[in-house]
This record gives sequence, C-alpha cells and structure tokens, in this order.
Amino acid sequence: MAEDPLESSLRRIPIETFALGFLTGLGAGWLLDPLSGIIIFAGSGLAALSFISLKSFIDRYLYKNKTVLLRRAIILYSLRLLLICMIFLTIIFFFKGKIIAFVVGFSLLLVSILVEAVRNLANIKPWKV
Repeated sequence: MAEDPLESSLRRIPIETFALGFLTGLGAGWLLDPLSGIIIFAGSGLAALSFISLKSFIDRYLYKNKTVLLRRAIILYSLRLLLICMIFLTIIFFFKGKIIAFVVGFSLLLVSILVEAVRNLANIKPWKV
C-alpha cells in the first residue's frame, strides 16, 4: 500500500529540524563560541521533541471522547507551555545573553516545516485544462 506523502513529511520534519540544528550549531560554534552552538542544537532538539509529542498526542486522542480530549489537551498543553517557559528561564538565568541562540534553534522547526511544504507543493501535479 502506498504511504501518504503527508505522513512521511510529518516523519521527516523532526529529523530535518535535528539536522538543521546540528549544522547551524556547528556554524555558530565555529563563528561565535561553542556554547552558542550547543544551545542552538539544544533548541532545535527541544523543538523536534515537542513536534513529536504533539504529533503522537494528536494521533492518539483525536478520535476519542471529546470531553476527555479537551480536558487532557488543556492539561498537557499547559504543562508543555510551562516546560518551555521553564527552559527559557533556565537559559536566561544560567546563560545570560544566550537566549537568542536557543530561540534560533527552536525556530528551525519552522524552517523544516517550510521545506516540507515546498517539497509537497512541488509534487502536486498540475490540472490538465
């Protein structure tokens, strides 16, 4: 059976985020300082793990009872937001001035999503008129 191209794209996004984070971290570690490179890679890793957990949550609870889903979604999203805020505060507390490096790494998820969107749009066959 042929696999859905969107499903394969959703599987590639975290891998591409890790790869972009690694390459950007290497470049920042070489151009700026090694700690910035490590923090960029950590930001991209957290973004990829966040994407994986969001995808698994949606796959697991999408077709179940809506009241249970709503309650669990509010609790889990609140915990995810709290976790991300705590990581940002920890980086601000321990590594003053390095929060931009973390945000750059975390934002690489958007670049990966854009790459997959362009790849999927390029594979759309034009309509014959």
